[in-house]
Amino acid sequence: MEEKNSILIVDDDTSNLMELTHILKSDYKVRAVRDGTSALENAKEYLPDIILLDVIMPDMNGFEVLAELKKTDKTKAIPVIFITGMKESVNESEGLTMGAVDYIRKPFDTTVVKLRVSQQLKIINLQRELERAVAVAENAAKAAEAASKSKSSFLTNMSHEIRTPMNAIMGITDILMQSQTLPDEIAEGLDKIYASSEMLLGIINDILDFSKIEAGKLDIIPAQYKVASMVNDAIHLNMMRIGNRPITFELKIEGDVPAELIGDELRIKQILNNLLSNAFKYTDAGKVTMSFIAEWERGKEDVVIVLNVEDTGHGMTREQLDKLFDEYSRFNEEANRNIEGTGLGLSITQHLVNLMDGQLSVESEPDKGTSVSIRLPQKAKGSEILGDDVAENLRRFRQSSITYSEKRKLEREPMPYGIVLIVDDTETNLFVAVRLMKFYKLQIDTAINGREAIDKVKKGMVYDIIFMDHMMPEMDGMEATKHLRDHGYKSPVVALTANAVAGQSDVFLGNGFDDFISKPIDIVQLDNVLNKHIRDKQTPEVIRAARQQNQNTDATVDSSLQIDHRSEPPDDLAMDPQFLESAISDTRKAVNLLDELCLSNTYEKDDDLRRFAITVHGMKSTLRTISQAELSDTAALLEDASRELNIDLIKQVTPGFLKSLRVLQEKLKSKLNECVNDSETHEDPENLHDQLSVIKEMCADYNRKGVLDAVADITLSTKKTKEVLGAVKEHIRNSEFEEAENLIVEYMKEVIR
Repeated sequence: MEEKNSILIVDDDTSNLMELTHILKSDYKVRAVRDGTSALENAKEYLPDIILLDVIMPDMNGFEVLAELKKTDKTKAIPVIFITGMKESVNESEGLTMGAVDYIRKPFDTTVVKLRVSQQLKIINLQRELERAVAVAENAAKAAEAASKSKSSFLTNMSHEIRTPMNAIMGITDILMQSQTLPDEIAEGLDKIYASSEMLLGIINDILDFSKIEAGKLDIIPAQYKVASMVNDAIHLNMMRIGNRPITFELKIEGDVPAELIGDELRIKQILNNLLSNAFKYTDAGKVTMSFIAEWERGKEDVVIVLNVEDTGHGMTREQLDKLFDEYSRFNEEANRNIEGTGLGLSITQHLVNLMDGQLSVESEPDKGTSVSIRLPQKAKGSEILGDDVAENLRRFRQSSITYSEKRKLEREPMPYGIVLIVDDTETNLFVAVRLMKFYKLQIDTAINGREAIDKVKKGMVYDIIFMDHMMPEMDGMEATKHLRDHGYKSPVVALTANAVAGQSDVFLGNGFDDFISKPIDIVQLDNVLNKHIRDKQTPEVIRAARQQNQNTDATVDSSLQIDHRSEPPDDLAMDPQFLESAISDTRKAVNLLDELCLSNTYEKDDDLRRFAITVHGMKSTLRTISQAELSDTAALLEDASRELNIDLIKQVTPGFLKSLRVLQEKLKSKLNECVNDSETHEDPENLHDQLSVIKEMCADYNRKGVLDAVADITLSTKKTKEVLGAVKEHIRNSEFEEAENLIVEYMKEVIR
């Protein structure tokens, strides 16, 4: 039953109180008082929905009571209807001016009283319903915002979790694909691994972009760009989708197209990529045509670019066209089950076109093909046009049988003059990054956290680039970079991280970083960064000399700057000794820390919990990379528990996880020993003694990189030597230089016997 509205009646005449109460009590809750003071007290205590207030009363008249009501926040909004026997309109206007909502005159007309009161209460009730609706809407908006933040957080974490192990998969695939001696079946397998990995990354990026669109956080960032480069890049990116199918590609572009425009090149490439990828995916045979036209407006100040992609593929029905831009929409699932994708591409394309104030139209016919046309307003940048020669060169582009492996084989610039520091707490990530950068003949130093990187800089080291991971123990990449900048370090720092959610690059660039590379490391992007921050800052003479040196000494250059090209690649990455050593090192560090925390049982401490979270986070990636999926899932469970402060779950699961890590550690050591035994060889004692002497001196100088490089140089060695060198590396990684030096001294005595 709906609750009745409440009314307070104020009149010094008892008969008036009784009459009004009689008229209203059947419909409302009525309270009556005889003076102004009582009226104010009742109003504050009971907060009636409306007050009927007599004007003429002893001690405090109605106008004075209304003035007092208006002074208090609690009562100032209560509507007041004056009761009066006066007929002068001046009094009525005075009351309305003070805030009264109406007048009821004496003697009372029952119908008039009921109508005037009910009208005011209807207004009050409508206002309250409106306020409730607004409150509901605000709560819903807050809930939606919270849900959006939760989803964004989930997607950020998802991106990081997938990209971290994929960094190892794609990075090591990249390394193996550089070999010119791979058997055809191995090369084809690696090509498929890379293609599948890039496809998965594309799906992740689509989901992240769409999430950003939903949150209203996807921005258009206009900048100057070269039209020919953009068109060329978009075409090259999609040619590999043709495969062995009988599809021809034609580009239509004229020389009067502006050479440079101002717009968001990245998003236009994304639009072209979505259109071309769909055209190639849904065309089994025939032709794909792309046209690029420029329409000048406003006296050559503004330009509208008209992009059209047409294919002779499957086509769509009218019903399918109506659903074309729905999220996650895919057609003919049975017929197209082998075509990859999420169904988000065209929905994202439509949003991007709308954000750029453009227009999009689609025409399609089943079994005949589809034509998509887009108009995008851009700003002109000067009057230069492509010209007939450039346009003809673009039109002459022909489909080639380029594979992913050929795409990844870059003509890398030798940079022996360059020195870089790679900072990452995960050995497997360091392994991948170091191996990729060794192709450039760079001098490479490493650090396992931000604090170690800062210590190196404090000792006077200046690097051409510091590649800085984000999430690390002791001091993360953001903190370390801020510290370096605050203390005057000016050289480039490049973020190297799996946190690739849309917009994350802006966060890094706004916090002291000069550039951003997401994991998995894209070697084209890495190549661009190295060229930009190292090669392009050298004189032409230095660059020529480095190229000449590379040609003359390629066969004999210091092995610390080369990739180990074997005649045949390992059947399994896990049989690579360096990789196994990295995995063993990661596992050992995790076991030591978890063992310490299990013994102290201090997970509740903020610092210990943070160390725990970073450790299991790193192990999750390492375990996934070495195909320990079940253990990796347990590490992920523990990482989530640390974020949610679920100490009970941590205490319950960690001991078993630690035990499994110890078992795994022994298995990895056993596998490493197998590799060592398989590669057993003879060594030159005198040469080995000289090499060990150099290592001993470097240990005495606390030269971490020098020791590790010198150890890596000793390739022809017996099982015993490898065991000793392995122990030396373990000491150095733990900064135990004196122990390493003592071990070398003792072994040198054995070598010269």
